[in-house]
Amino acid sequence: MLQFEPLDAPFGVAAYGVDLASGVDSETFRALADALYANRILVIKDQHCDTEAYLAFGRQWGTPIRHVQEKIRLNGHPDLVAVGNVTRDPDDDIARNGAAFWHTDQSYESDIATATMLYAITMPATGGETRIADMKAAYDDLGDAMKQRIEGLSAIHGYGAASGRDGERPVAPLSPEQAALVPPVRHPLVRRHGVTGEKALYAVAGTPITVDGLPESEANELLATLKAHAVQDKYVHEHRYSVGDIAIWDTQMTLHSAKPIGRPEPGNERLLWRISVRGTPAVYS
Repeated sequence: MLQFEPLDAPFGVAAYGVDLASGVDSETFRALADALYANRILVIKDQHCDTEAYLAFGRQWGTPIRHVQEKIRLNGHPDLVAVGNVTRDPDDDIARNGAAFWHTDQSYESDIATATMLYAITMPATGGETRIADMKAAYDDLGDAMKQRIEGLSAIHGYGAASGRDGERPVAPLSPEQAALVPPVRHPLVRRHGVTGEKALYAVAGTPITVDGLPESEANELLATLKAHAVQDKYVHEHRYSVGDIAIWDTQMTLHSAKPIGRPEPGNERLLWRISVRGTPAVYS
């Protein structure tokens, strides 16, 4: 029987009693999706599914997105991304920690991601957490003056814009061919959710280059202010994975950042399968 329990966190819920290996019917899926949209994070516990069952579940959320960096796609499964320290050059710290900065997946694309999920396959004895920030709560807590200031403003986003900015770690650069696939795009600083219609800050860290129509210094100050506000501890859940967890977050209303991890030594291996999707689940149509 499907059951939900609040996470020991400022927001989010865990789900028990679901077996993705057997498939998820429409009624159960709708309950899971409603829980995600109400809570921003949904952690489905105790899963034992293969790539095909996991992908089938991912497609219930939308259309899987193939990452622009081909080398991080899972061999034989281009709709999956291998996340961790066991799939890349162990000496390449930038590649190993390519998600260790505050960002929103695919905010550098015009057709944004609407959900991201990570399936924990192998986890280290310590470390390997993901920090997730609630951008709806952060928006709700802004003062009226700031809400009025940013209403109607849009940021220009680009892949890798966070490299070395505000103390963030560098990200792996794109080749010229890859960069041509993801030219700069505009997204509003305040965005309405595609299902609930609720407002939240959107992607105020990671990919913003500037704010359209503002002088560079003012744009930088505004983005830094919004990021600092959004990643306060009161808005952040640091998820410690158990093997078999599938952690899903609503990318329309969150920022996230992996915690840096070292070389893959015995007991320190980390591997998760990531799916990011775009679009609205069919159960809402």
